[in-house]
Amino acid sequence: MRAPVFNRSMAMLLLALVAGLCAAWAARQHIQSRVQLLEAQARVPMVSRVVAAHDLPVGTRLGSEHLAVRSLPASVASSDSIPPERHGELNGTVLRSPLRGGDLVLPAHAMAQQQTAFSSHLATGRRAITMPVDAINSVSGLLQPGDLIDLYVSFEYRRRRVTAPLLQGVLVLATGTNTQQVHDAAQLRQGAYATVTLDAAPEDAVKLVAARQSGTITAVLRHPTDSVSTQKAVRGDLASLLEIDTAPPPAVRKKIPVIYGNKAVTNVPGLVPGLSPPRQNSGLFDLPYAPELVSAWMQSVAEANDGSRVYDVAAGPVSQFDAPAE
Repeated sequence: MRAPVFNRSMAMLLLALVAGLCAAWAARQHIQSRVQLLEAQARVPMVSRVVAAHDLPVGTRLGSEHLAVRSLPASVASSDSIPPERHGELNGTVLRSPLRGGDLVLPAHAMAQQQTAFSSHLATGRRAITMPVDAINSVSGLLQPGDLIDLYVSFEYRRRRVTAPLLQGVLVLATGTNTQQVHDAAQLRQGAYATVTLDAAPEDAVKLVAARQSGTITAVLRHPTDSVSTQKAVRGDLASLLEIDTAPPPAVRKKIPVIYGNKAVTNVPGLVPGLSPPRQNSGLFDLPYAPELVSAWMQSVAEANDGSRVYDVAAGPVSQFDAPAE
């Protein structure tokens, strides 16, 4: 059998084909490495920063609804820009300058809201008096800033217990540290406060101080639109209030003859030891004056703004309590 003849041309062709494949693979690897290098050089590191969610004017008090998060090149983001995890630093702050939607919100753009003095919320001629809740029955912790209450005082007068309205329509300015401007949600929810701050005229504040020292004060909630005051008071004990304080039945008195010289004999009732005159039932009575609402000045000021009435807020209701003599 004849051996195959080695074709040199075929060998060269195969060698050239293998060399071409190797060259193509090497070129492909070189191109891919260059592409990866160029992509790495072109890739820009990105960072997330807090920006304005929309156009914000000067004086905006920032909240979560005013802020958004956007990715920016690290080389563009300023060093004092705020990352998302620190967005809480902006809550409650006020913008110093306007921002357009998408602008970075920087600490220089915002300032902490200045806390105004609590006394600045008082009207001219008014006073804020703080009373401990152990001195005022605070309606089981249900009082909130802005409520109106009536204050009743109970005290001894001429050896009788008297309960009467002290002040009516008193505005609650604060419960603890909660005011209408500053709220502590946890404290409002739990009703955990030790003091109640009330709005009063100077003469009303004096009454409160005197009533706290000499009597027991009880607070009663009033509807905010109720502008009617009451003159009703109570004198005596509970039996008098319930009209069960009745006098004992009169005892039978024996008649004793009395002789006056030559005059006819006359009979007079004998004295019964321990018998006293029947006691009158007291209970409810009306005060001798018509008390004004302490916070009626608020409604009057509103009417004055409408031009229907002018009221001097410095002049509060003046009344002197004196239960009628028995």
